[in-house]
Amino acid sequence: MVDTKDFARLVLDATAQIPMGMVSTYGDIANALGDVASSRTVGKILAWNPRPIVVPCHRVVYSNGEVGWYSGKGRGNERKIELLTKEGVRIEDGKVQDFDAVRFADFKIEPMLKELREEQEVLRRKVIEDDRFGELRYVAGVDVSYADDDAFAAMVVYDWTKNRIVERMTMKGKADFPYIPSYLAFREIPVIADLIKDQKDTIFLIDGQGVLHPRGLGIASHIGVALDVPTIGVAKSLLSGTVEDDRLDKSPIRLDDRNRGYFLRGPGRHPLYVSVGHRVSLGSAVDVCRRFLVEKGPDPMREAHRLANSTRKSALGPGEGKE
Repeated sequence: MVDTKDFARLVLDATAQIPMGMVSTYGDIANALGDVASSRTVGKILAWNPRPIVVPCHRVVYSNGEVGWYSGKGRGNERKIELLTKEGVRIEDGKVQDFDAVRFADFKIEPMLKELREEQEVLRRKVIEDDRFGELRYVAGVDVSYADDDAFAAMVVYDWTKNRIVERMTMKGKADFPYIPSYLAFREIPVIADLIKDQKDTIFLIDGQGVLHPRGLGIASHIGVALDVPTIGVAKSLLSGTVEDDRLDKSPIRLDDRNRGYFLRGPGRHPLYVSVGHRVSLGSAVDVCRRFLVEKGPDPMREAHRLANSTRKSALGPGEGKE
């Protein structure tokens, strides 16, 4: 298994390889890491660069040649131009001249994201898309709230037959891996695994995608396979696929010419994008989620969302972090 703790170090190592008198782009570094989808994350890491001269982040520019910012958005543009000019890079009107001639992309770093995709591919083949959860006794909603890299995970357990919440649990952890679209599981699993592993006779509703994912393995499927538990992906936004008719309260979501999920909406509620996680069929996933959207009563997903946020606010104050 790939050690995801070194992502920021790899970004800084790559930046340190850019020769004087040359530039690279955020996308160039992201590609060297294995996926251009990490470009924005590369930019965030460089904005927090603790050694801006030793690690020459001033040599990283936008893909159109614009110099951009230095030490954070909206700051340091003139200083960045000054440093590049002293190194022999010609700048006019805020853009690098002879861009292709001075562009460096020959990085020698570990392609971590490529390795993580290969790991996802192995797990994807293990996803079970039919009902193998036995008797349905409990449904647990799982969510995470963040303040930078401090993660506050919550799980709320609902008794399916008694229609009531029976347990609430929280856990604080450190998210060592940054948020990168389609790699969410590598950020959140270390935080929520301990909440999930000891729960029996339970289907887990995970805030994120199941098989509705570019590689067929969103966080709900990843957790399900890795921990061998039944899961459903319950996302607030669509990452992959197309909703057939979002005017309806229930509409299929097509991906790769197949029905891979459902768009669901209840009275006065924001829509959900539901897909198979692991060991729960799509039909059962929809039945479970519609109960909480349509019927009155406690909703473990909403309760987990509130609990994660309230836990964060209690620890850090109401103005800190993201819901």
